[in-house]
Amino acid sequence: MKNNIKAFVKKRWLLIWIVSVTALLCTMIAYAEYPRSNDFMKRVVLSDESVDMMFSSNYLTLIENEKIAYQPVYVSQLTDLDSRQTYDVDVFVWNYDIDGSGDYYKKLIKYDLDISVVDSQGNVITSLESGKTIQIVKNDAATALTAFSSSSSSYTYHSPSPETLDTDARSQNKYTIKFSKNWDLKNDANKRVLIKATPTSEFPDLKPLAAAIGLKEELSSSSSGWSYYINEQRLSSAAASSDYDAYNLVLTGTGSEEIVIEWDPAVIALNKDFYEADGAFPFISGEVAYEQGAGTNDWDKLTINADSYDPDKNYRNRYDIQLYKVNGEISSSWAFVGAEQADGICLTINIPTDTNS
Repeated sequence: MKNNIKAFVKKRWLLIWIVSVTALLCTMIAYAEYPRSNDFMKRVVLSDESVDMMFSSNYLTLIENEKIAYQPVYVSQLTDLDSRQTYDVDVFVWNYDIDGSGDYYKKLIKYDLDISVVDSQGNVITSLESGKTIQIVKNDAATALTAFSSSSSSYTYHSPSPETLDTDARSQNKYTIKFSKNWDLKNDANKRVLIKATPTSEFPDLKPLAAAIGLKEELSSSSSGWSYYINEQRLSSAAASSDYDAYNLVLTGTGSEEIVIEWDPAVIALNKDFYEADGAFPFISGEVAYEQGAGTNDWDKLTINADSYDPDKNYRNRYDIQLYKVNGEISSSWAFVGAEQADGICLTINIPTDTNS
């Protein structure tokens, strides 16, 4: 038997050597390819883990250290000449990450909704002054989801069943806080509406969102016209622009005006959901128009045809636009917004006779 094997090897040594080398090379190739494939899988996993939560809002934020954020909404005092009877604040809850790609959550989201009227310390109030009311209207319904007045026995609301956000597409719920026209913008500044959206237990990857939302008087040199400000700059006089990863640009005012915003897309980005046709906000046709590269020196351009007296625009007197950093820090100061392009400015706002308040 051994002699037969030796004889076979002697006669077929070249064939055996070729087969052996081929098998060895195949093993080496397979071994070399596996780590690369494994690295690719790790990169995919890391990329997936870095995607922000697909449960977001324009006002509600994550609860940090058990503290709920205060969101002041600056408005001008309504007068007897104004047809509007309430100060309206639209609070959206979305099934996607507004700061990210816009991809939506792949399951129907259920969340508990809690609403209460609180003071500046977050304590539920015990009474409202006679004649003053707060209503919460869901998705522009004819009747309020809940309402609070001086005759209310309670200033809290808990949804009797979970609220839902549909899947198969980006979806939203809108909760409009309606403060009565006689709201005192100075003396009632410490009264706020606390809204909390808590995903139910079957969504461990989604976290609660909340905010205490209150009205503050818009101090302006004129009672009409439009003005703008960066909300984060107002939250703290000691805050620096580098303290924030993103910013909220607020446009507010009365009357009809064409507002033109231009920005350097290499430095800063605007929330696409604000101006895209299928975005998150219920603008009518022609109210908001985006043009890529149509601004001065090929900057991107956004035109807002504002009119607070137009019923088709829901008497809209406020626009909130999220600004994002594209390549790290954009400025060491708040002076990155201006009326015209200059060193250090990456976003310009043109409002005829505008006031930067």
